[in-house]
Order: sequence, then C-alpha cells, then structure tokens
Amino acid sequence: MPLYDYVCDSCGPFRDWRPMSAFDEDADCPSCGSASRRLIAMPFLPCVTRNDRIAHERNERSAEEPRVMRQEELLAAHGHIKPRRQGHDRNMYGSSVLGHSH
Repeated sequence: MPLYDYVCDSCGPFRDWRPMSAFDEDADCPSCGSASRRLIAMPFLPCVTRNDRIAHERNERSAEEPRVMRQEELLAAHGHIKPRRQGHDRNMYGSSVLGHSH
C-alpha cells in the first residue's frame, strides 16, 4: 500500500497510507477531518540503481534527439569490438595469409 501526500487547507500537509485503487480520492485530515486533496510527489529515486537511472535518462534524451549508429559503432561503444578504420584496405587478406604479397 503506497504512502500518499495530502494537504489540508486549514491544517497543512500530511501523509496517509491508501490502497492504490483510491489514489485519486480525497483523504480526511487527521486533525480536523475535512476532505484534503492529494499532492503530486516526486518518486523516491535514490532507491533506483545507478544503471537504471542512467538508462532512464538515456531513454528520455533519445526520445527528443535519437542517435543513429551503425552496429559496429554500437558494439565498439560498449567495448565489444574495435571500431573500423575509415577507408578501405586494398588487400583484404594481407600478406601473411598467402605467404607473399600481391
């Protein structure tokens, strides 16, 4: 059961445990009993792991500015392979494969 923040117009803010099905309902103030509206609260982010937080931030950024990468660049960015050199090699086999150069 989540803990929600509420504010009473006469008594001020308070918290109350409520079922999720009652998230949009007003709560009775524990001091005066008047109906009080729920406040919008920030999620408790320190409980999220660093990697999850970074992934969430990356997803938020990519929604506005997606970065397009080739598969080789993506793998190289994560340290799986070395990035390809720019330009083309003239001899794809190299001299060591055949024992002599062409």
